[in-house]
Amino acid sequence: MKALFSFLLIFGILQANSQDHYDLARSKFNQNDLDSARYYINKNLTKKPNAEDYFLSAMIHEAQNKDLRALADYEAVIQKDPGNLEAYFQKGMIYYNSASTEQAIKDFTYVIENQSGSETRAIYYGTDPSGSKGTFLTTLQSMISRVHQYRGMAYQKMGNWNAALADFTEAFEYDSLADCFVNRSQLYAKMGREKDAINDLREAIRLDSSNYHAWYNLAILDENAQLPMSLLANEEFTPMLNLVGANAYESGDFDMSAMYHTKAIEANENDDLAYISRGKALLRTGAFSQARQDFIKALQLNSSRSEAFYLIGNSLFHEKKYSDAIGFYERYLSVDKGYENVWFNAAMAYMNLKDSKKSCQYLQKASELGMEQADDMMSKHCDSQ
Repeated sequence: MKALFSFLLIFGILQANSQDHYDLARSKFNQNDLDSARYYINKNLTKKPNAEDYFLSAMIHEAQNKDLRALADYEAVIQKDPGNLEAYFQKGMIYYNSASTEQAIKDFTYVIENQSGSETRAIYYGTDPSGSKGTFLTTLQSMISRVHQYRGMAYQKMGNWNAALADFTEAFEYDSLADCFVNRSQLYAKMGREKDAINDLREAIRLDSSNYHAWYNLAILDENAQLPMSLLANEEFTPMLNLVGANAYESGDFDMSAMYHTKAIEANENDDLAYISRGKALLRTGAFSQARQDFIKALQLNSSRSEAFYLIGNSLFHEKKYSDAIGFYERYLSVDKGYENVWFNAAMAYMNLKDSKKSCQYLQKASELGMEQADDMMSKHCDSQ
């Protein structure tokens, strides 16, 4: 009896130590102290590890970008606990990110086909492959939504768009997150269904007004999209500022266009394209002198920006400085003789200077390049030339 008591006491101490090591490893992992987490979980792995030990070990390996070792640990989890859907999901994510798309689909499919036997409100640990969320708690219901999304993206990679669309849509049966709408919108865009893509992106923004990816993709697809001021301070969005500025210009909102390009310049004072684009918007608002300064700055930053010459000419033309404008038009035409608008604008400048001969010569060039407006002006002013 005494021997049995001693055995139970020793066994209890070992079990307690094992749990202590796991708890320490989990705590260190949550603190991102990965070396210490590895040290403590290894103490359990050298004894009689259970599925929980292997799962934590796998997450530590993933955090250290050791995906192959993580895969081996997830396989060990499944051997210990064949019904562990979370291990299948994490394993599928590794395959998905390593371009082993078919294997990823198999693992995701296993989770989907077997989730009905699990508790939908059970709590799981989730990991975000992008790294933005780190490790977080999730329910099986939310995890199944993510599985459908990732299987949909895997099908999309393989070109099976119908299967991908079915998965993206099925994800909404479990959870309606902004990311679900963003993922489906990208597929719609590939399928040429831009209206559906835009609708999904707007729904994503309704659910999460600060969703960077939704705004980013909306700016690409919808030239009428106007970004919230709060988003313009996001450094990740800086590369998009010139695009949304161009979209605003095309839609006729020149003040908004100038503002977007100003933000681009604030983010990168050497952005010659932003200066050109802001100058064009300022021209349309009547700020001719400011526009000209932008065109000059663009040339200083990049001497190959030859379009700045005719744009400077346009700013001078609007100020009725026709002789000065002609000088810049001629400078541009010495580099590129194929832009009919410049020939036409130069012709108008000569016409305002009462030089009909030069004006008609330049209108003839614009006409030869296919400009119908030049034909109309020639019929009115050049028949006697």
